[in-house]
Amino acid sequence: MRFASILVLFSALGMGVPVVPLGTTPGEQAYLAFVPSLIAGAEREVLVALSDLRLYAGEGATGELLGALASAAGRGVSVRILAELRSGGPLPEQAAATRYLAERGVEVRWDSPDVTLHAKFIVVDRRWVVVGSTHWTTTALTRSVQLDLAIESEELGAAFGSFFDLLWEGRLKVAPKLPPEPWPRPALVPLPDFPGGGLHAGLLPSLLRGARESVDLVVYRLVYYPAYADSPSNRIIDELCRAAGRGVRVRLLLEGGEDYPDLARDNRIAAAYLAACGVEVRFDHPGATLHAKALVVDGRDILVTSANLSYASLAQNVEAGVAVLGSPELGLLLRAWFELRWSEARPLR
Repeated sequence: MRFASILVLFSALGMGVPVVPLGTTPGEQAYLAFVPSLIAGAEREVLVALSDLRLYAGEGATGELLGALASAAGRGVSVRILAELRSGGPLPEQAAATRYLAERGVEVRWDSPDVTLHAKFIVVDRRWVVVGSTHWTTTALTRSVQLDLAIESEELGAAFGSFFDLLWEGRLKVAPKLPPEPWPRPALVPLPDFPGGGLHAGLLPSLLRGARESVDLVVYRLVYYPAYADSPSNRIIDELCRAAGRGVRVRLLLEGGEDYPDLARDNRIAAAYLAACGVEVRFDHPGATLHAKALVVDGRDILVTSANLSYASLAQNVEAGVAVLGSPELGLLLRAWFELRWSEARPLR
């Protein structure tokens, strides 16, 4: 489904906030259609934090993105990129990407080895933010189902710019807090999650407790821990069950994990638990990887994020997301995107 239009939302301060949903599928590469031109328009600064980025020897989908960063640096824009460093060191394609950028004036750093950088976000001129599930590999950009939001907001840009600066400096012992409830609507809520920060773990149960009509959740990995009742993902699973129990229509769309036995096992255990308490569960079509992570509650409260619903994502990793509260316009588009994915998916058997 193509998301070509820009929605104008209003923050709690009454400011207009343009939002561009980027729903990528193997047949519709929305991220690639939007992000290089956004970088090309940068005037002062581009900040990029990614769990993975690669440059391929042959044809690869990342070339246009990497070239846009190099071009920006070449015209005097400050470009910094922070990338996740694997425990065994970078793969050849990852090293090639960082070397290509460094040779063209981009400042490149690997993240701290003490933590997993699972976030995927871009900040342009501290005014535009792109955040969601897409990292820079050919598989992610052309063979997967991804969801990101591009949002023009100086407030959001400042929040994510500060987040990036702290990560760049290796300052990880930071704990941003959610504002006290009740939250105003409409509003934007940035979710820059440091290890142990708990922003996603706090926001998700609250949104689910407020559901009155519908919950649509799509996620790559969902883990239920029978031995750890108070695990963050267990609390989210319990709220999904409670919502279904009070008559809310709760639908869960999961990656099937055909190529990853551990992922398939985790998702099937969680799916069976939720189905038993009345949640409708489907697995994605096996032809593509469902890597998106998003929640729509009552068609008006939206969360788009890099975070899976597992202990690692909710308690240990660096993750990044944004909640758009009180936006039926954005909710309508994302529910249509969900409906299409749902119609192509397979019921739990």
